[in-house]
Amino acid sequence: ADPGNAARAAQEIMRKYQLMKSEVKQYLMKITELDSERNAHSLVINTIKDLDPARRCFRLIGGILVERTVKEVLPAVQNNLKGIDAMIKQLSKQLKVKQAEVDEYEEKYNIKPVGQLAQQMKAGEGKTREGKSGGVLA
Repeated sequence: ADPGNAARAAQEIMRKYQLMKSEVKQYLMKITELDSERNAHSLVINTIKDLDPARRCFRLIGGILVERTVKEVLPAVQNNLKGIDAMIKQLSKQLKVKQAEVDEYEEKYNIKPVGQLAQQMKAGEGKTREGKSGGVLA
């Protein structure tokens, strides 16, 4: 076996693994961002739901502050909240699928994330190691 090919194969495995982990991180960041928006929309809804429907209120649309009534704004904000909830559910499902792919990839190529490897080493400090690990350190 050519050591150069093995090294290139290991690099390709790690490159794909890092890409997969990056995608998982992007899903988590987007879900966190949407959750923050959901909280803001909920706060607005709870604040204006009991107000007089004819009362003036202001809404930021595309960076422009527009004057509307509570009667006009409340349904729009509630509708936006439903859309945000649906998007969070969809992204959460996609995240679970992607995380399962990452876990499967880790299992297939015996990849141990650094934190996990450290835990295993601590757990096995008192034991003698037999054989050698064929895993890839991530």
